[in-house]
Amino acid sequence: MRRLIFAALLATPVAAAAATEESDFVLDTAGDLADLCATPADSPLHVAAIHMCQGYLLGAHHFHAALAAELGEDIYCPPPATQAPSRNEITSAFVDWMAANPDIRSREALDGLLIWAAAAYPCPASY
Repeated sequence: MRRLIFAALLATPVAAAAATEESDFVLDTAGDLADLCATPADSPLHVAAIHMCQGYLLGAHHFHAALAAELGEDIYCPPPATQAPSRNEITSAFVDWMAANPDIRSREALDGLLIWAAAAYPCPASY
């Protein structure tokens, strides 16, 4: 099942990086999400962008946890809560990964986020 999900996630075109704009809040693409998450502190959109970014990341994580529990399949395997990175660390890691993987920017926001999460927190091979 996990392989089928990844196969579906891996078939989308490329987009270019851009600065944060109000249109990014629609979150059409993973690039929009990365732009929100990378909004500099001196931007007038910073507070709203970071709240939207981290809310989206947390909501996607909760969605994944519920879906994985129902289906018995995980897309990614995060560390236990006692060892989990902070929201700011997760946000930075996602932004850095997206910068290193620009071909993912044009994917749907959730697809790009899950591809990153699977790369950042792979499940054990025996899982």
